[in-house]
Amino acid sequence: MSDFVKKNDVARADRIVLVGECMIARPWSRMTGPEFEGVVGIMRGAATTYAHLETVIGRPDEVDGAKSSDWLGSYLIAEPKMAEELAWAGVDIVSAASNHSFDFGQGGIRSTLAHCRNAGMACAGIGENLEAARAPAYVDGPAGRVALVALSSGNKAYEIAGMDKGRIPGRAGVNALRVKTLHVVPPTEAKSLREIGRRLSILREGGKPGPANVGMEAGEFRFGLPADQSTRAQNAFVEGEEFGTRNLCHPLDREANLRVIAEARDGADLVLVAHHFNISDGVRGDAPPNFVRDFAHAAIDAGADIFIGHGWHRTMGIEIYRGRPIIYGIGNFIAHSEFMSNVPYDSYEAWGHPVDQLTTLGPNLHPLHPGLDGPSETWWSSAIIEVVLKEGRPAGLRLTPVELGRDVGPDATMRRPVGKERYTDGRPLIAEGQNAKAVLDRFARLSRPFGTELKIEGDTAWIACA
Repeated sequence: MSDFVKKNDVARADRIVLVGECMIARPWSRMTGPEFEGVVGIMRGAATTYAHLETVIGRPDEVDGAKSSDWLGSYLIAEPKMAEELAWAGVDIVSAASNHSFDFGQGGIRSTLAHCRNAGMACAGIGENLEAARAPAYVDGPAGRVALVALSSGNKAYEIAGMDKGRIPGRAGVNALRVKTLHVVPPTEAKSLREIGRRLSILREGGKPGPANVGMEAGEFRFGLPADQSTRAQNAFVEGEEFGTRNLCHPLDREANLRVIAEARDGADLVLVAHHFNISDGVRGDAPPNFVRDFAHAAIDAGADIFIGHGWHRTMGIEIYRGRPIIYGIGNFIAHSEFMSNVPYDSYEAWGHPVDQLTTLGPNLHPLHPGLDGPSETWWSSAIIEVVLKEGRPAGLRLTPVELGRDVGPDATMRRPVGKERYTDGRPLIAEGQNAKAVLDRFARLSRPFGTELKIEGDTAWIACA
């Protein structure tokens, strides 16, 4: 390994570092160069460094079979040594709640927890049961005791951790903030939709008896499609003035997570809350969905000092609420999806590859991962965020842009190819010049609607929390 000094030799008590979504599959501790060493130097120079882990960690012989699914997503699993690589770079604590947490079942939940802890990293957001998945993770360092509460919105029901009941054990899984989606339609269109549902005998209406109507309030309605005959209503229609979509936090999940945040406030000097979400208000854009902003504000009110949003794999705006930073989209920090070598049958089938020829298919096929089937202006960049503390509370944010092997722009021109120029390196290096400017300009543009101004200073930027 490289001869970087140990973290405790350089850590500053007034810095917390936040980095984004880590889909890590390749070791990086032997890499050198000023742009890379600059990244690791910032991470190691903090009292506590946080990262979001967007992959299962485990060997194929210790996880369960891949979850059965027809979704067009990635199945992400990394070798155990990748946890050691993150710890080597200075990561102290990770959020592990995401739509990939359950890619390899309960065994994958357990192996991820075990390997993170063996590497010396605290881990929040997944657990042996719901109580464990919700519980704060704690890490002690020069800035005192730091707590992390991590949760995810948009998971399938079977991915969510369950509680013990009597002699039935709970289910290992994810700490969820479930969401109910209401599609708002004007009265004329609502009448037409109801008539279509009646004629097809698939109309389900809230406020009426019967299991098919559970989960809906009076005035809400949905279509009970044949494949969804036994599922609760997660999507429904409701009449309103204009077309629109609104997402509502599950009240029990919301209150339970706020209680845990308050618990963390009592037991820690600094509280982080990390929220993974892949749900949007209609088409996914650059503004966070309303339910995320609602929960972020409530989390700060409950005692959180820093709120970190992720899940859309893009940078988004930053809001300062009651003197506390809310980062709605921290973006990708390590992008190694293309290097995941253990791809299950289900992924090949979902993406339309000829699974009757399974033995001839390999992980180098395209497509197998979303976000990699065309140029992406936001997939290959983000920023390291240093939270500067004053008297134990956030005083400001220093943003240092990073690029992951492609230029930051609509064409996403490859800078660091791997192999036959099909794969992108995916490691974070300090961005400079136009790439740094593009990252910071995006943060500035998306933060302005929240009343947040960035002070850009060369290739970095500063946000005051006052």
